[in-house]
Amino acid sequence: MEDISKLVDLIDKEDFVEFGKKFEKLDPHRKRDAANEIYRRFDPVKASEKFFDLESSEVNKLALTVAAKATASRLKTTQIRKILNMSNNIYRKAKRKTDISADVAKLRYILAYAAARHKNEILPIAEVVDKIIPKLNAENYERFHDFLQALVAYHRFLGGRE
Repeated sequence: MEDISKLVDLIDKEDFVEFGKKFEKLDPHRKRDAANEIYRRFDPVKASEKFFDLESSEVNKLALTVAAKATASRLKTTQIRKILNMSNNIYRKAKRKTDISADVAKLRYILAYAAARHKNEILPIAEVVDKIIPKLNAENYERFHDFLQALVAYHRFLGGRE
C-alpha cells in the first residue's frame, strides 16, 4: 500500500513522468490496485461534473487518473480510436463555428456502444466523458478535445496496449 500512496503523491505533485515510470513497472494486479486507489482518491466522475471550471493542471490530473484506470483495465488504443477520430471531426467543425450538437449526440451513443462492447476496459472513460458531453458546444469543445488527446497520450505513456 505504501507504493500506492507514493503514486498518489506523485500525481498531487504533478510529477507525471515519475508516476508513469513507477506505474508501468507494477505487475498487473498491483497496477489494478493502484489505479483503483487513485480513482477513488481523485474521484474523476465527480471532478468531470465541473470539468469546465477546472484549472488546466486539474484537467491533466483527471486525464492521467482516467488513463491509469483504463490502462490497468487493459484498454487497447484501438478501442477508443473511433471516439478520438469522431472528436477530431467535431473539433474541426467547432473551429469553423458550425453547429456540433448532432455530432456530440452521436459521440455519446458511440461511446455507449463501445462501453457495452468493452465494459470493463472503457468504463472509466465512459463514466467521465458522459458527464461532460451534455455541456459541450462549439465554444468549449476544444478543451474537451484536448482532454481526450491527453487521455490517449497518458494511456500510451502508462503502457497501454495498442
